Amino acid sequence: MKIVEKYFSEIEQCVNDFNITLESLQSSYSNELLYTQAIREYKKLFLKLLLSESENDIKKNTETLVFYTIENDISYLFLYSELITVVRNFLGNLLEKHDFEYINEINYFFKEHENRVTVLYLQRFLKQLKLKNELRLSHMSVMADKKFMIHYESHIRWIIDLILYIEKNKFGDNYPQLNPSLCDFGKWLHSATTSYLITTAHFQIIEKLHINLHDLAANVIKHCKSNDINPSTLIHLLQKIDYYSLEIGNEIAFLNEIEESAKDPLTHLLTRRLFNKIMINKLDIAKVTGREFAMIMCDLDHFKQINDTYGHAIGDLVLQHFSNILERNLRKSDYIFRFGGEEFIVLLSMTNKDEALSLAQKVCDATALSEIVLENVTIKYTVSIGTISIIVDTKTAINQETIDNYISKVDEKLYLAKKRGRNRVE
Repeated sequence: MKIVEKYFSEIEQCVNDFNITLESLQSSYSNELLYTQAIREYKKLFLKLLLSESENDIKKNTETLVFYTIENDISYLFLYSELITVVRNFLGNLLEKHDFEYINEINYFFKEHENRVTVLYLQRFLKQLKLKNELRLSHMSVMADKKFMIHYESHIRWIIDLILYIEKNKFGDNYPQLNPSLCDFGKWLHSATTSYLITTAHFQIIEKLHINLHDLAANVIKHCKSNDINPSTLIHLLQKIDYYSLEIGNEIAFLNEIEESAKDPLTHLLTRRLFNKIMINKLDIAKVTGREFAMIMCDLDHFKQINDTYGHAIGDLVLQHFSNILERNLRKSDYIFRFGGEEFIVLLSMTNKDEALSLAQKVCDATALSEIVLENVTIKYTVSIGTISIIVDTKTAINQETIDNYISKVDEKLYLAKKRGRNRVE
């Protein structure tokens, strides 16, 4: 230590020569500590560490520098690159002067600083990263309507499990799921109930980010289980994981907005504006696989009479009531649309004609058996349903005309159900 103290003035000069000048243009407009101001303070702490004269000072000043760096979002890469640049310039100056006598001691001095800073930075960074993700979970827990954010919650818990694995420092095989298709978030991404979003750019970005995140996590686990752990490598990987995680959160927020605009505000079913996109997707799948699917169209019987008798507010209750019947009696893989007014269309995945008729009859019977009980009145209503099965051959053109043709066919079946007495399936 005493040997290095002889070079303190030269070390200080090297730090000053590398000093990045960042002047705040906003200091008079803000009471908050700005990043440019944080960098200036960081420089003082960095120099103070390098000029420490005792082991106690080194320990205390290392903690102060690292804590300040993390609290003010100054990256480890910035800290590391500055240390390396100062070392390189200082050793270069010694070489120019042919001052080789204490080169090993000086190199060891800087290497020890690097090790102390890196180990402490990793420890502190892990604690802060865990706290940030726990705060994200707490914020999401009080959301009234989470929509897709409920799946982002599972992703955050996966991140916390990864952090805990590193912190325990035992490195067995109890690490989080590394396969991006098998974790809870990945299962949701590939579930049938979200397939109508696959064509959106935001969904595709999330999928790419998620795969990259798992790739980084696999490297974290591999590095932890190696015999030569480098804290700087883990810091780099975890900072990138945190970045990808935040980007996934941003894209999930966009998907929430898409989901909101895709849902009918009264019934919370899908709207007609998404029908063509999902229908094209279903036709493409049917064309490639040769598997048929089905479409049913529902129309509430004498709905105008309900509105005229009880008013539109009660009519809205009936629409909501029927929407619940559809959701209870159909499958999660089916797509239910409020097509307009009291008319609903359902796309039944991988369903043949007999299965479609059976599901439609189930809805029809459930509707006829149900009732809406209000203070002074009990309302009973029925529904008429038309069904068709759709088989797409390789020559079928998938375009708007084809879609309109299928809608006309199922509408004809619905008209037939109405003509034959209503409260029935055709």
